[in-house]
Amino acid sequence: MDIAIDFDGTCVTHEYPLIGRDIGAEPVLKDLVKKGHRLILFTMRSDRKSTTLWARTDEPYLSDAMNWFKEREIELYGVQIIPM
Repeated sequence: MDIAIDFDGTCVTHEYPLIGRDIGAEPVLKDLVKKGHRLILFTMRSDRKSTTLWARTDEPYLSDAMNWFKEREIELYGVQIIPM
């Protein structure tokens, strides 16, 4: 089964644009992949230049989230960016 998962508030606490704190998603995600499910990161994060006043500019928001998965050896099948 393909499973689309949000990152902020689902995999970690919601602290965008930072990476949030651990909420226990890692073992669950690893178990899903181990059972043959494919994870798709479904997020509004991107690496494009931010135009908002409250966020950092020219920062790798999407890459930060993808690195979270890579560092934990959780395989992503794909990434779907939701346009703002």
